[in-house]
Amino acid sequence: MTDRPTVAHFVTPYLFGTGSWVHGQLVHMRRYRPIVLTYHAENLDVFPFHPVYAYESLSAVRKAILCLSRGRVRGALQLYFECVLRRQGARLIHVHFGNSGVDMLETKRAARLPMVTAFYGADVSQVPRDPVWRLRYKELFATCELFLAEGNAMRRALLDLGCPDDKVVVQRLGVDLDSLPFVARRLDATGTVKVLIAATFREKKGIPDALRVVERLRDRLPHLKVTLIGDSSGKPGDEDEKQRILEALGRLQGTVTWQTFIPYPRFREALLEHHVFLSPSVTATDGDSEGGAPVSLIEAQATGMPIVSTLHADIPEVVVPGESALLSPERDVDGLEENLARLVTEPAKWEAMGRAGRAHVEAHHNVHLQVPKLEQLYSQIIG
Repeated sequence: MTDRPTVAHFVTPYLFGTGSWVHGQLVHMRRYRPIVLTYHAENLDVFPFHPVYAYESLSAVRKAILCLSRGRVRGALQLYFECVLRRQGARLIHVHFGNSGVDMLETKRAARLPMVTAFYGADVSQVPRDPVWRLRYKELFATCELFLAEGNAMRRALLDLGCPDDKVVVQRLGVDLDSLPFVARRLDATGTVKVLIAATFREKKGIPDALRVVERLRDRLPHLKVTLIGDSSGKPGDEDEKQRILEALGRLQGTVTWQTFIPYPRFREALLEHHVFLSPSVTATDGDSEGGAPVSLIEAQATGMPIVSTLHADIPEVVVPGESALLSPERDVDGLEENLARLVTEPAKWEAMGRAGRAHVEAHHNVHLQVPKLEQLYSQIIG
């Protein structure tokens, strides 16, 4: 324990493989002492943090005692979190993802603590399509003290769902620039242009559009080589998307190299090994969207990569359209092809675009600037 006020972050699992931005918030806090509450822990070697209070790490005996105390498993979870909050002297709960905010409402009430809920993507675009979840969000908006949106498009989406205007603020995600060095992109003697696609195999990521464009370009641009990093996460619909992607990969042998999920440190290395980042996000047929923007776009820009992406959600705020990134409308394969071909054939533009992207990230997505802003919000709530 320290003399810093304690803030409990609820995120489950702690930590999913693409959750670098959550880890960045935790390890760069200075005015507040963060702790983590979660159902279960994973990837602690990739995202080390202490203390992590994971319900699944409890012994069977202790779980049984908690269940007897509350009469149900759900109640046991809440009782465990309440005990941790009281024992650690928490002053505030910060919940990551809107649907998790709903899960934590009973704990918030029992602990009598203010709560901040951060939205990130499907929780604001897909989940509330269900009328039951719209009612749950109505309760969340009425009960929770503050809501965080990655950008203004997400903020407008929360307002459209009924979140009070004075309760939702834009809190931009930050990355650790010390671990993402800038490298000016230039062609080597082989003239090979290396394009990186990195995302979960999910419809909103637009990977089939990206591969369709590569298929169109490969004959007239034989020096184009693409790396695809990603796989299905097992969520509904992901396997169908994976099959579409695998069919496309079968036609692109020799041009596209596929790697399944890789550890986050290896992903950072992959950013430095490629010239252009291709990320054509779309709104999925079930309503799923980025909500804000993929953090991978921020990280890629930080290293100096020019971006090819889409006019989707908060992507136009995360990049500098026309300067660090070339954007086309969602599902506009012709526009996407034109933008990728332009970057592949004009390598002289890469360095200037990369520097514009790095400067944008330094100004708006530097974790050392964004975390103090987050801590200031905590102070306003705690009073």
